[in-house]
Parts: sequence; C-alpha cells; structure tokens
Amino acid sequence: MKICVISNLYEPYVRGGAEEVAKIMAKGFQKLGHEVVVVSTKPEVGVQSEENDQMKIYRFRPMNLFYYLNDFQHNFFIRLIWRLIDIFNYHSYWTINKILQKEKPDLVITHNLVGLSYLLPRLIRKHRIKYIHVLHDVQLAVPSGIIIKGEEKHFLNNGFLIKIHCWVCNHLFGSPETVISPSKWLMEFYVQRGFFKNSKQIVLPNPIKPIDSIQVKEKKNNRYLFIGQLEKHKGIDWLINFWKKNNIKDELWIVGLGSLSERVENEQAESIKYLGCKRGRELGEIFKQVDFLIVPSLCYENSPSVITLAFQNATPVMVANIGGAAELVENRKAGFVFEAGSEESLLNALNEVNKISDIEYQEMSRECLVYAGEFIVDNYLNEILKET
Repeated sequence: MKICVISNLYEPYVRGGAEEVAKIMAKGFQKLGHEVVVVSTKPEVGVQSEENDQMKIYRFRPMNLFYYLNDFQHNFFIRLIWRLIDIFNYHSYWTINKILQKEKPDLVITHNLVGLSYLLPRLIRKHRIKYIHVLHDVQLAVPSGIIIKGEEKHFLNNGFLIKIHCWVCNHLFGSPETVISPSKWLMEFYVQRGFFKNSKQIVLPNPIKPIDSIQVKEKKNNRYLFIGQLEKHKGIDWLINFWKKNNIKDELWIVGLGSLSERVENEQAESIKYLGCKRGRELGEIFKQVDFLIVPSLCYENSPSVITLAFQNATPVMVANIGGAAELVENRKAGFVFEAGSEESLLNALNEVNKISDIEYQEMSRECLVYAGEFIVDNYLNEILKET
C-alpha cells in the first residue's frame, strides 16, 4: 500500500510531539513494507523532493506572511491576518494537489495542518482517497491551541470570533472516514463542538518506538525531572516557584527550551538544575538518575508524549489532572495525579512519594514498562490498518 503522511512539520523542523508522532508513523509503515510519501513544509521558498532512507519527502514553503515556526516574531494583528490566509491557503492546496496526482496514494493520513491549509481535507475527498486524520491539540476550535485553566471563558478561547473560526474549520474539515485521538478528553472536546459527526472516532494513545535494555529502577534518588517547552502554560514557572516557596530539598532537573529559558537558567539553586535541551541517549542517561517525571501543565493537554517517554524509561510520572494528560497515569500504579495549579495537591503527592518503600517504587517502575509495551508503534499501526 502507498501511504501519504501530511504534517505541517517534519524533522528537522519540529516544535512539539505531533511531528514526532508523524515521523514514528511514517517510519513504522515503511518498516511494515508499505511505500511511504511524506508531505511537509520548509522555511525556504520552492518545492523540494528528497529521498531519506528510501522514503520520499516533499517539502515546500506555503505562500503566507511568514513561515509557521516564526510566528512568535510577530504581533497579534499580523498573526490574525496570517491565520486567515492559512485557513484558505490555495497555494498549499494546489501544491499538494499536484503531489497527490503524481503519487496516487491509497491512504492519506493528516496530522496538524496549521501552516499548510484547512482546505486539504476537501482536496483529499476530491481525490476519493481513504482518509484518516490524527488529532493532536485544540487548534481546530481555538487558534492558539492553548486553553489555560481558569481562562476557559476568555474571548481568545470562547469569544465571537473564536466561534466563527470553529464553525469555519468544522465546515472545511467535514468528516474524514476515521478520526484518531490520543485521549478521550480531546475527542469529546471536538464532538461537543459538532466536529466529525460522520467519522469513525477512535481513541488510541500515541505510538512510541521500543527502547532496548531498560531496567526496572531499584530505589529512589530524591530527584525529579521536568521535560518540555519552557513556557508559562506548561507550568515550569509555577513549578519553580512552588519548589522555592516550599523549600523542597529534593532536586528538580529541568530539560527543555522556550521563551523562559533564560529565566529558568537564572533561577538555578542548590535543588534546581537546568540542563538545557537534551535528546536521545543523553536524555536516557538523565532518566536513569531521576525518580519521577513531573508534568505540571496549567493548560489543557491532549496526551503529552513525555509521559510515554518516561514509561519507556521505567520512570513513574506525577501529572496534573487537566485535559487528557492524566488518562495515561493510573494513580499509585504508574505514578501520581494531582490537581493542576494546586500547591496543596502537589505537596500531598510528594508526601505520598516519600512514604513509599523501595519495593513499592520498584513495582511502580515495572508497571511503567508494562504500560510502555502497550504503546509500541507496531500495535498502533496495526490498529490503523484495520480501518483501511
């Protein structure tokens, strides 16, 4: 089967977990013997076709005011105009139309389409190709993709213009044959807003690549880890303030980049250590030295990929119960769940950690590896192929 994966970003151009899922899926289908074509974007003008590990990758720069990854450089008004062009981007429509005509795939799987065009679902239906869309965030309903706890009714999340945007996106997307969501929360979020009425709706946690030779952790080292974007909505600012205010003696290691990188670096103390951006083996070595991953998000999360990454590394997770984040963590089995933005709740969770024995901790670590086995990419792709 020839499968076309369309994602607004694809390595080396990345921002979050969505493009990592797109890459895992593309390479996983190829490993299963399917012919895979990837369509994505690049900062430079022009259409580029490349062969990467026998996989064909098309990249192009959609015509708009700026490239998607440069949005942070522009003010609200410019981004608003960019968004209007982006939704109805006919340049992307005609560019991808030519690619589909040339490649003639049997199946198209789309991921995030911000920065490409929301006309693409109509284009795929026009070609009468089997079509699966994978959800990653709330961007079809809320342009920013971010809803912070306590700001649900804010005009940027629920105002008149946002409701118009939601209606337009719903109308353009229609109902792909199958829609996959990594969390029940995100699927319900869209269903409540009238999306995907005639689509088959499947909740399927994001896939992960297997990691060999990961051992169960034997004892606690009094170290905690944060991995992610260093942005206010991810809770890193709140977590640092919590650590200092409550004079936590256990170490907090921080990995990531973002607009708060400089602030995080300046906030280092005896118990707070900033490690910068780490990937691959370096990150694996860090996981070996910490007890728990902390996911303190203040925004409604879908299904953070760092949780399954922690499970792969036999590391239990302490996660804020907001959006779909906590769906992956069974309390006291693979970690602990606390209320988002609640210092009291996180303190109680830390006290619970201090009470568990090394034997109980070993069992938690072992449970994480069991959960990780359920998310292996081959299992995920086989579920998708059942729908085709």
